Amino acid sequence: MRNTRKLVILTVVAALCLLMACPVLAQPKGGALMTMDAFTPIAQGYDFVREGKYEAAKNEFAKAVKADRYNPFALNNMAVLEEREGKLNDALANLKDATTYANQYLDKVVQTCFAGGGCLAVKPLREKGEKSSISPIIAENIKKLEAKIAATKTAPPPVSPPPMVPPAKTK
Repeated sequence: MRNTRKLVILTVVAALCLLMACPVLAQPKGGALMTMDAFTPIAQGYDFVREGKYEAAKNEFAKAVKADRYNPFALNNMAVLEEREGKLNDALANLKDATTYANQYLDKVVQTCFAGGGCLAVKPLREKGEKSSISPIIAENIKKLEAKIAATKTAPPPVSPPPMVPPAKTK
C-alpha cells in the first residue's frame, strides 16, 4: 500500500514536470526551424493579412501560439493586428512576449507588410538564417508602438466647442 502511494505521487509529479516543460519543448533547439504546427498557420495568417481578412488571420496566429506559446512570428503578427484595432497595450504585451525566445528562431523572413498601423507583419520562410531575422523587427515594432503609446498619453484632450446659448429674447 505504501509503495503504491509513493508510485502514484511520483507519477503525478513526473506528469506535472512534463506539462510544465511542454512550452519550452516547443521552442526550436540549436537553431532548428520552427515546427510545421506553428509555421503553417503563421504563413496562412500572413496571407490573410495581405488580403485584409484580419479575423481569419487572428485565428491562424492563435493556432500557432497554441502550438508554440512564445513563437515570435505569431506574437508579432498578432500585435500588428491589435495595434490596427487600437489595442496598443495588448499589442505591446504580445511584442514583449515575442522577445522571450526570438533570438533562437533562425527562420528567415520572406515578406513584411503594414496592416494599417505602424508595425510590420512578417511571413517566415522555411529557410534557416545565420541569426534571427525576426528579433530586430520585433525590437523596431516595440520602439514604434511605445512612441505611439507615449504620443497618445501626451496629446491634449479634444477641445469641445462652447455650449450653444440661445439668443436672448427681445421685447
